[in-house]
Amino acid sequence: MITRSPLVTPLARSAPAKPQALIRRLSYDLTGLPPSQAEVDAFVTAHQADARKATEALVDRLLASPRY
Repeated sequence: MITRSPLVTPLARSAPAKPQALIRRLSYDLTGLPPSQAEVDAFVTAHQADARKATEALVDRLLASPRY
């Protein structure tokens, strides 16, 4: 059994990913292909207006892709 050590320090959260990195990671993870420059530009613009809505729309689009 693994016991919890009292000497373990809690991990700190990383900074949120920039929109360019986020679309690249999601695209590679879900389709295996990089996003086009036009897709990156559109996502960055949408992300500036509403980050959550843009990310949800991107994930939905990638999951609906035949490449998924």
